[in-house]
Amino acid sequence: FNEAWTFTVLATWWGIPEYNNITVDPYIAAHNVLNAHAAAVDLYRRRYKQGQQGVIGITNNGDWREPKTDSVENIATADRSIIVRLGWFAEPIFGEDGDYPPEMRRILGERLPKFTDRQRQLLKGSADFFGLNSYGAAWAEFDASDPSADGAFANLTEDGFPHGQSSWLYASGWGFRKLLNWVKRRYKNPPLIVTESGWSWPADKGPDDAAADATRIAYYANYTAEMRKAIYEDHVDVRGYFAWSLMDNFEWGRGYKERFGMVFNDYGFGPDANGPAFNNMSQPTAGKQWRRRKDSSCWIEGVYRRNALVDPSDTRHRCTCHAIFAGDFVDVASNCHRRIALNGTMATITGAQPAQSAQWSSGRCDGHADTAWLASATAFVSGGSIVADFSSLRGPAHLGGFWDEASDANGVIHWGDGGTWRAVTHAVCPEIRSGSRKENLLRNSSLRKRSGRIE
Repeated sequence: FNEAWTFTVLATWWGIPEYNNITVDPYIAAHNVLNAHAAAVDLYRRRYKQGQQGVIGITNNGDWREPKTDSVENIATADRSIIVRLGWFAEPIFGEDGDYPPEMRRILGERLPKFTDRQRQLLKGSADFFGLNSYGAAWAEFDASDPSADGAFANLTEDGFPHGQSSWLYASGWGFRKLLNWVKRRYKNPPLIVTESGWSWPADKGPDDAAADATRIAYYANYTAEMRKAIYEDHVDVRGYFAWSLMDNFEWGRGYKERFGMVFNDYGFGPDANGPAFNNMSQPTAGKQWRRRKDSSCWIEGVYRRNALVDPSDTRHRCTCHAIFAGDFVDVASNCHRRIALNGTMATITGAQPAQSAQWSSGRCDGHADTAWLASATAFVSGGSIVADFSSLRGPAHLGGFWDEASDANGVIHWGDGGTWRAVTHAVCPEIRSGSRKENLLRNSSLRKRSGRIE
């Protein structure tokens, strides 16, 4: 299961009227989810684990809650706020007794269903790793007048935390580190995989603005820097970190109004008769969608390639510009010359073909008896992406390609049909833009103190 809190609690708030009692229904649903999880893990371990040598687990979601002040009441409230959300689903699996947190038993009483002895036996230890989705943080302050449905007695505020596009997303790298340590302390340091963590932007930005995602870079720089501290200074057993997300996608109840991706998706918005009535004129359409890497994609590539934290202000770790496509290339498969000429973001592509060859991408050029294409192709470019129309040459009418300078020192274009063009000469990009004010706000002490290895 992924984020059982989300699909039990939020489904109760906004779901079927017959099951919208927030004080009762989520706990019944959660009880069924946990028992189903335990039964599935038991089945896998008995029948399939020996042959597959796989691991199995569950992903729960939770954010850090920092006491608003150092009063005893606020400290207890902050901890309780984490327990009634993350601990609710984690305690039966990673705790000592295969049961809900004792704090929840005391607060909620009979509202919490009871497990049988057999169910508790199956639940305890029913995960090979602790899956954690975590995005942000909030201040927690004790409010005796409002127990809230979960019994946390917490007034949550987000003053001072950088705010993403999502209404609920307030970033705190140091809070993320504290949450990792909370899991370590409460559950005896289980192997932990951060299965989601990311930053949202509005979806109405064009490709150029969307690709200049300095705040997303700063978010990942802070969170990975603080995670590194948790690993090497606090000895939290973190095994992996998955950024949400690789590319822009459908975001739950927000649909396509927010973008979490490190790759920009041009959805080709248009009418959809089957779309929701309130928004059926702004839905993705099929046929000519395309993608472009954002700067965060290139920054995190730098982290992967160097196995080190990369300073988010270092513009060497930004994506390339569209000017890079202007130049001469060789089609690796055919050994034929190709030339791309730019006029702004529009391109004209000319090339050669083997003598007596009239077929798209057939034969090989020898550099002597080659003939020029009978027609040119057109394309548009955006950042490190190119989308070409080769229909005048009996080729595809909408073929996407991506610039790659890691595979070859001179750079190559990888096309969607598997083709590769190696650069012979090409233009260079002007100096890449510097970071924004909000990026500097997000770049906190994690990097200023040069914690860990940073390049």
